[in-house]
Amino acid sequence: MSGDGLYCQPPQLDWSQASGPRAPDYGDLYFSAEDGLEESRAVFLKGCDLPQDWQGKVVYVVGELGFGTGLNALALWDLWRREGPATGWLHFVSIEKHPLRREDAARAFAAWPSLAGLSAQLLAQWPSALKGAHRLIFPEDRFTITLFQDEAELALGQIEAEVDAWFLDGFAPDRNQAMWSQTVFDRMARLSRAGTRVATFTVAGAVRRGLQQAGFSVEKRPGFGRKRERLEAIYAGAATPPEISPVERTRPCGGRVAIIGAGIAGASLALAFRRRGRDVVVVDAIGPAAGASGAPAGLLTPRLERTGRPHVRATLAAFEFARRTYDGLEGFYPEGVLRLPRDADDRERLALIASRMDGDHIWDGEGLWQPRAAPFEPARLVEALLADTPIVIAQIARVEEGEAGVRLLDDGGHVVVEADLVIHASGWGANAVFDALDASSGQLAVIEGQAPDRAVVWGGYACAVPGGGVLLGTTHVRGEEAGPLEEAIEGLRADLAVHCPQIAVGLGAELLQTWSGVRAVTSDQLPVSGPLVGDEFTARWRQYSTGRTPRIKPGPPGPCRQYILSGFGSRGFAHAPLLAEALAGDLSGEPGALERAGRECLQSTRFAWRRLKRSH
Repeated sequence: MSGDGLYCQPPQLDWSQASGPRAPDYGDLYFSAEDGLEESRAVFLKGCDLPQDWQGKVVYVVGELGFGTGLNALALWDLWRREGPATGWLHFVSIEKHPLRREDAARAFAAWPSLAGLSAQLLAQWPSALKGAHRLIFPEDRFTITLFQDEAELALGQIEAEVDAWFLDGFAPDRNQAMWSQTVFDRMARLSRAGTRVATFTVAGAVRRGLQQAGFSVEKRPGFGRKRERLEAIYAGAATPPEISPVERTRPCGGRVAIIGAGIAGASLALAFRRRGRDVVVVDAIGPAAGASGAPAGLLTPRLERTGRPHVRATLAAFEFARRTYDGLEGFYPEGVLRLPRDADDRERLALIASRMDGDHIWDGEGLWQPRAAPFEPARLVEALLADTPIVIAQIARVEEGEAGVRLLDDGGHVVVEADLVIHASGWGANAVFDALDASSGQLAVIEGQAPDRAVVWGGYACAVPGGGVLLGTTHVRGEEAGPLEEAIEGLRADLAVHCPQIAVGLGAELLQTWSGVRAVTSDQLPVSGPLVGDEFTARWRQYSTGRTPRIKPGPPGPCRQYILSGFGSRGFAHAPLLAEALAGDLSGEPGALERAGRECLQSTRFAWRRLKRSH
């Protein structure tokens, strides 16, 4: 794995000592094989006054420096299951520079048979070594892990949360100074509220002084086992106000949620809000899985680029989250996909990407084999995500806002749905309220023939279709008109003959099925998520856009009632689940599911801000 900014380097563990796994690079143990679990409970859980501190709170957030084997996560989760409040959600936001491989984590978990049920669930969602944020959700227990994989200072600068308690569990300060720097403590303070608790095993003078300088009151406490002392601290400063920015994070908004659109974006939102116990209703003119989500089959593949830029990390994390979301659902086939090069230059690009990616992207000489990619049936996945969400079949002509919420009206002016907020998630249909969307039309065909043994993609794609036939897809035509069907099918056949001549589809093969649809795209080829803005945005940010700082900073905006989740192009199934989770989390006052820089790349207000800056 090279240092291109995409992946972290997993540790090389030394298992030779009975005392527990050791990190040779740091000369320190991950945990004590004799009493590691009890030490975690004594130092961190009791040190942060848990379970008492989370009583009566709807959202409780624990931050951690040093995820390691995940022992603290399991101990916290176990306590939450036993003594957590009947309602509410626990968020564990942790940082790890050297994430363990799944097989090493499984070996470590064997030391705690009493937590076997929880460790098996964690292993089932164990993330790759991709840098950035990884969202793992355990809805039955109302528990979420958001793991930031990067240097501690960098990761803390990307977290958006208000933390109630901190576990400081990095390797010893004299062996891992970067984890215990003043910048780290200052950034912890930025994420803390007044009264936030801190617990750690160390009493090093530099740690005490650093926490105090950052605004924490620090006290020594009796240690655990052979350690004579440990530290507890409480943040004595004031909470840091939210950052004021034209691409600031979406602010919380409670109450009933109306979602316009029953495709993959709307279905993903419905799932995310249902998990939180929010009252949600979906409105669609046709019904589930119509339009761009209604193709007979599709391929779940990651967006591949050769950089570690924020949007790349965000979209790769979205692909992984989508795969976890669909795992085990009817209509999802995790069989892998082969990406073929389009030409010699593309061959070189894919080979280079394989060299910079982890073992989930393998150059096999013919192409880039992606074992975690998967064919799927769009309609079945959408229906599974919607589950029992109420669906109203209606064409919404306009949305009226009032002080108490929104009303969705049809062409006749009749109120279809009333809610506290509405999210426009109807793909290209959202262009009526968001003019930064463009149209991209596409067509595909299912033709009689022998499908390939494994799905292949090269820009177009070919795969088997349940019930028989070969799916050939898809065209990309700018605008709402996809062109004549015959020409599209002829082009798909010709493309197949060039890239996959081994696939048997004769010239006279019967046409079994066709599909056409209009996708919503943006000028930067990235999705949009967040509030809808209008004239008030221009008034609020005009002076900032000139580069001058106003005498009075703009205050927080008034209550927003309308939001958007769209612009996915042909990657809705890869990107919508995580962006829906992120938007639902933001609207529910939870820690961010994305890195701050990645979220800003996708924020809906970015287009209005760019226009404002260009106007001068």
